[in-house]
Amino acid sequence: MEPTTEDTLNSAEINHLSLIFGGHIFFQTLRTAVQLGIFDLLNKEGPLTRQEIAKRLDLQEQPLRIVVLGLISTGLLNKQGDQYSNSKVANRFLVQDSPRKITAYVELQHRVMYKGLYWMLDAVRENKNVGLKEFSGDEPTLYQRLAHEPELEKIFQEAMQELSVQTNAEMVQFMDLSDVKHLVDVGGGDGTNIIALAKRWPHLKATVFDSPTVCEIAKENIAAHGLSDRLDAVAGNCFNDSFPKDADYLMFCHFFTIWSEEKDRELFRKCYESLPPNGKVAIFNMMQHDDETGPLTAAIGSPYFLAIATGLGMLYTWNEYESWMRDAGFQKTQRHNLSLDHGLIVGTK
Repeated sequence: MEPTTEDTLNSAEINHLSLIFGGHIFFQTLRTAVQLGIFDLLNKEGPLTRQEIAKRLDLQEQPLRIVVLGLISTGLLNKQGDQYSNSKVANRFLVQDSPRKITAYVELQHRVMYKGLYWMLDAVRENKNVGLKEFSGDEPTLYQRLAHEPELEKIFQEAMQELSVQTNAEMVQFMDLSDVKHLVDVGGGDGTNIIALAKRWPHLKATVFDSPTVCEIAKENIAAHGLSDRLDAVAGNCFNDSFPKDADYLMFCHFFTIWSEEKDRELFRKCYESLPPNGKVAIFNMMQHDDETGPLTAAIGSPYFLAIATGLGMLYTWNEYESWMRDAGFQKTQRHNLSLDHGLIVGTK
């Protein structure tokens, strides 16, 4: 039977499948370019020919040709004549001295997501984070096992810091902390969030509430910014331990995505019980569309939580978070749409 017009695929549709089918190849090409310093070199000295790039990076031209072909095909490099230059995206996100770089996140993808997501089929069948077997330890979550691998934990925290930087400035603008006395950033990592907030609100006292090894990293970062008089880090488990004393604002950045609906509801109830009247809870992370059609970032992030991190979470919809807040007692909720598919939802007791 001859194919009909409806059956015919256009080149854009085929290319779209090629990008998905070759995703692992294109990512490893990107990671190779970051590690070799191709984007850094072109940012400083470009445009350059392939021969010039090979000479400066001490590479053979044949393997370099393969790498730049992948970078050109995916739009990360531009080529005019025989000279190569960075795309705008590469200059912003893939150059080491860019304030918006995501190079640690690229390495995290290589070191963690690639290894763990090999087991995605098993994770779906078993509804369990089967990919966790790739990492040392016997704890039930990746975050606990990272303590066994200090280098990997450092990369993880650097990657989370890069992720926070992308939208932190926006988040700060939407948070009214004028009457807040003590903000606690639950799962606050290296302190990047509270440092940004403390600089915006000079009166603010804030605390990171995280695992012991992460709190040590946060304290060093806080001290490096000269904010130890107002900021601190306290070790604890948000499910088992009480929140730091006198908190009137509880913030969760990229945290509720980690857990199941049941666990998230439990946390919202605990927040409501812990906060004083007019106290606030805020969640800040990438959001899934309410109609469950995307965005791509939600589709990219969710398998990680299933197959590796905890086996429980995903990127939930705006409506889900808001309904869970209201069910816990937070009758007033407010949502703020931010860039890069991020969102901020604030609930008031």
